[in-house]
Amino acid sequence: MRGIGRPYERLLELRGSRRLFLVGGTIRDILLGREPTDFDFAVSGSGLEFASAFARKVHGSLVVLSEPDDEARVIYRRDLTFDFNGFGDKTIEDDIRRRDFTANALAAEVLPDGVGLLDVVAGRRDIKERLLRPVTGDSLKLDPLRLLRAIRIALELDFRIDDSVFDLGRDVTLKQTAPERIGAEMLRIMECPGSYTYVRKLFELGRLQDILPELVPLLEDEDLREHSLRTYYKVEEIVSEDSFFRRFEPEWTDYFDRWGFTEVQSEKDKGQSPESDEPTDGPSQSAIRNRKSEMPLPFRRGLLKLAGLLHDLAKPETRFINVQGEMHFYGHDSLGARAAGKIGRDRLRLSRAQTAMLSTLVAEHMRLHLLATAPGLTDRAVRRFFRDLGEEAFGLMILCFADGWATAGRTGHLEDTIARMIDQRRAEAAKLKVKRFVTGNELIALGLKPGPAFKVILQELEDLQLEGVISSTEQGLDYLKAHLPALGAGNSQ
Repeated sequence: MRGIGRPYERLLELRGSRRLFLVGGTIRDILLGREPTDFDFAVSGSGLEFASAFARKVHGSLVVLSEPDDEARVIYRRDLTFDFNGFGDKTIEDDIRRRDFTANALAAEVLPDGVGLLDVVAGRRDIKERLLRPVTGDSLKLDPLRLLRAIRIALELDFRIDDSVFDLGRDVTLKQTAPERIGAEMLRIMECPGSYTYVRKLFELGRLQDILPELVPLLEDEDLREHSLRTYYKVEEIVSEDSFFRRFEPEWTDYFDRWGFTEVQSEKDKGQSPESDEPTDGPSQSAIRNRKSEMPLPFRRGLLKLAGLLHDLAKPETRFINVQGEMHFYGHDSLGARAAGKIGRDRLRLSRAQTAMLSTLVAEHMRLHLLATAPGLTDRAVRRFFRDLGEEAFGLMILCFADGWATAGRTGHLEDTIARMIDQRRAEAAKLKVKRFVTGNELIALGLKPGPAFKVILQELEDLQLEGVISSTEQGLDYLKAHLPALGAGNSQ
């Protein structure tokens, strides 16, 4: 604590006659040798009043997390957060017993001469054994989200979950839990290697059905369920291990680590503490902000796995058996994309960019299969694939590969197609880096008005350049004049 400098001194100044305890996951992380950046405190009296005074002392930003639960947060210099919860006139022991797991139920009183560790539920032993055990038998009834928190902590910190957590998880429901809280935990769960086992466990407990009720018809069909779970498993294996796709650089790094500009809404902005034990009413409006940031789309690996789970979402309602007894699922991709978008937006409260990624992957999950089984794969079809999918092209390849593996266990034809497509993409990108013979400037000079037609014209000319039909600006303009004589008059300024 002394290592955080000025804020620690201000905490001591404000403490006065009140009792102030460092609590929860912060102590767990310190005992595990992990340097915390989020500090959780329990304080006698009012947590909101203490947080407000602390924010003024350190010139930090105050965020009210929940007035009914007397919880507030202070953000200090963007890299440190301090959460305060008041326990009123109760005791710290009462506060400890309302917490989720013993590993998160240690308390260290902040005193002028240091801290004193309080361990009333054998939390230190369980941290040493890397065990997540409920503080009381009512732990999950108090907050059913704790089931997801247990899974997330186990995956992120390499803990094991006591069987009693799952026993309690059978008797609770997540139907009344705030969607943003569920979404925050599920994305972090799915982002981790090894999440497949726990996603299956959530199904067995009936809680996956609570989280994704739209998926229930699929989950009740054994064949569809097992295929979807196998697809999830394979996506996880691909993104977690040394897979076929690792050979493709820089495509791998570009997709997972350098994705350009996207919306980011941090968990702090949402008013949801990663280590929060209780529901919150959300932050003040001033704390909510959508920002554009040049960074990877958050939880891209987890979203790709989620797409694997949801890709056949609409198959139960599109099942059709023809007179020959053949089963088809016409339109399940487009219908599933709409349902996946609704899940992202309403069930998990994903960002717009994350929801768009999920919808796109589900909508297009048949695309690569069709290309790989077509009698002849043309260069133009490959270009359309990359143009239509944009930044999601590489992710869709992974999803289709996993889908193919889950269907028949064979991926050779997909590997050949993917390798050929990426090779073509690289070669053509290198050519276009040298020079595009016809650009928007030339079209404007011809009297054409910028608009949707520009994209179509320029793509056609780009294809012709790559195919060697045109090899200069003059040839490109001559081609335009010969094949699009009415376009200039129809779009002239």
